[in-house]
Amino acid sequence: MRIKRPLKTITDVLVFKTPLEAQLIITRRCNLSCGYCTEYDHTSDPVPLADLKDRIDAIHRLGVINISLLGGEPLMHPDLMEIIEYGSRHSQVSMTTNGFLLKKELIDRLNTAGLSNLQISIDALESDPTHYIQKSLNKLISKLELLKESATFDVHANVVMCEATKETFTETVNQIRAFGFYVSVGLIHNDQGQVQVQGDDYINLWDQHFANRASHTSLDYDYGRQLLQGQQPEWICRAGSRFLYIDEFGLTQYCSSQRNRLNKPITDYTRADLQAQFKERKGCESGCSILCVYRDSMLDNQPLAMVKDAYQSWQSGSISF
Repeated sequence: MRIKRPLKTITDVLVFKTPLEAQLIITRRCNLSCGYCTEYDHTSDPVPLADLKDRIDAIHRLGVINISLLGGEPLMHPDLMEIIEYGSRHSQVSMTTNGFLLKKELIDRLNTAGLSNLQISIDALESDPTHYIQKSLNKLISKLELLKESATFDVHANVVMCEATKETFTETVNQIRAFGFYVSVGLIHNDQGQVQVQGDDYINLWDQHFANRASHTSLDYDYGRQLLQGQQPEWICRAGSRFLYIDEFGLTQYCSSQRNRLNKPITDYTRADLQAQFKERKGCESGCSILCVYRDSMLDNQPLAMVKDAYQSWQSGSISF
């Protein structure tokens, strides 16, 4: 991941305790229909640009470091470039995509708009005949080649570990790494965020992945391994404070799997809300495999370990400035 203005970022995070990330839903519409996904539809209109600008203004007022554009499939939003440009005024902007719509011209426009980071989701070597898994490497090889040739923003891939992907997991990861891209791993979860896989097969794959130091941090490794062992480590979730999730209606939620609990418009959200949610126990931490929320929460749960991991990530090249 590329970090803009690193000295200012460090000051804001450590001194002013600003949120690390705001995930902003810009459309629920998607061009795919993966069986494990609960965050898409094929009918809704994209969130209007004016509404998104109001929400981004609110995110900027809170001092959020990174705005992550999500869907559905964010590449389907007709005003995507203007959204990125607007968000980049006071934050860095990243995006998560399935990559199927990427073309050379579109990548060039993302470069010009100021995108900092792109995560492309790739789950298996080949599509599952049942269509449970649709984001396959064999359909995205040409997109990775385009990104390697043309992207000026940082690119990394995320692979979901589940029953449908475990047989080809290692080969999938190795082929993606051959492009020079960093690979992160997600553990499949239910609609409440609880991990849905465990056992020796998954533990062995997890260990192999993290044996490569270019993989993510030791915090991810230790926590994920405990989940795969059937344990439920205790931790304090900082969702609503260090991590924000803004749904398509502009409501602030804890995360994608814990919607309809907080429900406060981001345009009304204040620093007092950040402080209150920093202390609030969410009650859903046990068994949670929403690793992006866990990772952001660790800044306050285990600050020294977080600093060590950030340094190791910088040395390995998975964080750049």
